[in-house]
Amino acid sequence: GGRALSNPDKVVRAVGRIDAQVSRGAALLANLNRFAHSLDRTQEQTDLNQEVQQTAFLCQRLARQGRHQVQVQPGDQALPVGLKPLWLQMALFAAVECCLDQLPEAGTVTIRTGRQGERPSLEFIAEAEQEAVAPFATGTASWGQLVQMLDRLGASIEASDTERRLLIVLPLAEVA
Repeated sequence: GGRALSNPDKVVRAVGRIDAQVSRGAALLANLNRFAHSLDRTQEQTDLNQEVQQTAFLCQRLARQGRHQVQVQPGDQALPVGLKPLWLQMALFAAVECCLDQLPEAGTVTIRTGRQGERPSLEFIAEAEQEAVAPFATGTASWGQLVQMLDRLGASIEASDTERRLLIVLPLAEVA
């Protein structure tokens, strides 16, 4: 059939969609591959910015179910952390889940990496229609999981209703 070629715009659009899906598939594979390798690593120096980017990417599908998005504002320098990468990623996922649970439809979770004094930190801000939302509810299952994970990591958490943010402060990386 020469019918498809009679509408070149349709063909171009279809090829564009296929290209986008291939790119998405490649990015997903790369991130899942990196995630799978993090299961092999026990305790080593890793860059917090990189771990956050990867976890945010893997959370996008969960976020899209509520028409939300997860975005990262990385710090301008590497933030070395000496934690089990899998535990760190599980804690990050739990924190994102806490935020998503509190958002009405079509909200945004922003993760900012930085420092509190010497220690690497993560700030989670949940917003819907430019309005900050308290990103946690202390009685929920996702909150319980987060607290447990952070405890295991030796991290501390500050939940501020007034500032409407969740601040996680990680332990200092031990310099070998």
